Amino acid sequence: MKEKAPLLDKTIYHLFEITPVPTVLSLPNGKLEYVNLALKKMLGYEGNDIYHEDVTITHPGDIKTNKTIRDTLTKNPFTPIQIEKRYIHKLGHTIYAQLNIVAQPNDKNKIKRYISQLIDLSAIKKSDAAEILLNHLVNHSNDAIYVVDPKFGQILNGNELAYQRLGYTKEELLLLSVIHIQPGFKNDNKWEQHYQRIKRNGNLIIESAHTRKDGSQFPIEASISVVEYKKTNYLIAIVRDITRRKEKELEALALANLDPLTKLPNRRVLETKLKDMLIKANKKNTLVAFIYIDLDNFKLINDSHGHTIGDGILVGAANRLRHCVRKSDVVARMGGDEFLVVMNGVDNKASLKIMTSKLKDEFSLPFKIKSHLINVEASIGVSVFSNNNADAYTLIQLADEAMYEAKKQAGTTLYYI
Repeated sequence: MKEKAPLLDKTIYHLFEITPVPTVLSLPNGKLEYVNLALKKMLGYEGNDIYHEDVTITHPGDIKTNKTIRDTLTKNPFTPIQIEKRYIHKLGHTIYAQLNIVAQPNDKNKIKRYISQLIDLSAIKKSDAAEILLNHLVNHSNDAIYVVDPKFGQILNGNELAYQRLGYTKEELLLLSVIHIQPGFKNDNKWEQHYQRIKRNGNLIIESAHTRKDGSQFPIEASISVVEYKKTNYLIAIVRDITRRKEKELEALALANLDPLTKLPNRRVLETKLKDMLIKANKKNTLVAFIYIDLDNFKLINDSHGHTIGDGILVGAANRLRHCVRKSDVVARMGGDEFLVVMNGVDNKASLKIMTSKLKDEFSLPFKIKSHLINVEASIGVSVFSNNNADAYTLIQLADEAMYEAKKQAGTTLYYI
């Protein structure tokens, strides 16, 4: 079959050819009408092989999805569809892609063809369509898209999201260069180095931040390509707001570093902080107190009142400990019903006894969990870092031993070792 360009505007057709984003035009029956070079490359085809009758590029498991998409577009041809689906590479493996598709009606408002954009999810992380690809789809994109002059970084064009997200009108945006929204390129030399790097790689994905008109910033991921059009190079940047992703990363970091029930630091965070505490204490000749706390008869409380009440007591104990120490001190959950409080920068043992007595007093009042008032006693063991006398691990062990000595006495008890 001889490949022919569809009856489209020549300029748009040429842009389809040069764009790095895979593009497909298909007929209402699903037959391929045209695919660009980027699509062939993504699926491993050359020449006109992809048009052969025995070639199916959709994964067999998603054939029904194609029919659903066509039915939806028949009912609402002016509403673009964005969906994840699978395709088959010529070598047989699966390509996971994001499909952006819109129907092109004819003069009688019947579907003439479907215009599709495929984004290889593994390659460019779900980046959406570039404006020079599909004018209709681009302004429905979830990403900001910019056309930039590579010489000085002047912004030549942008979709609606490009200027709306930054708080500008389109006219205002086109008066700016990249330096105005990304101040890291504060001189021509840095911008030139950036452009040459993109040129060498062909495509570059970077994480940075963009500055809005009001001066606020937000994190972005930009997929930047060099496109040659009429023997002139342009930069096409597809820019995604990754604020939510960064929030999730912070949430994941918090989950990795905090006890999920009490939200106290776990052992990993504790170890890092203790190193700094001991170094500072040694330099300033101050004390660091390691205070190991175990809730007495906690298993009996759990068995008598249930795990919900038990969890409430653990959270309540964590809050009491946290609120009665300084911000510079550390409260950590060591596991089960055991906690560790580390007080740093203590001047002398007299001051230490005053501070530890406050911890003891936290267990003089009952815990109110839902409608229950429950008395909880604690065994508290204390060891002290002084003049580099031991490492953090040893001091925690000593405090633990002191806590067991405290258990030998009735009521909430402090024991110093």
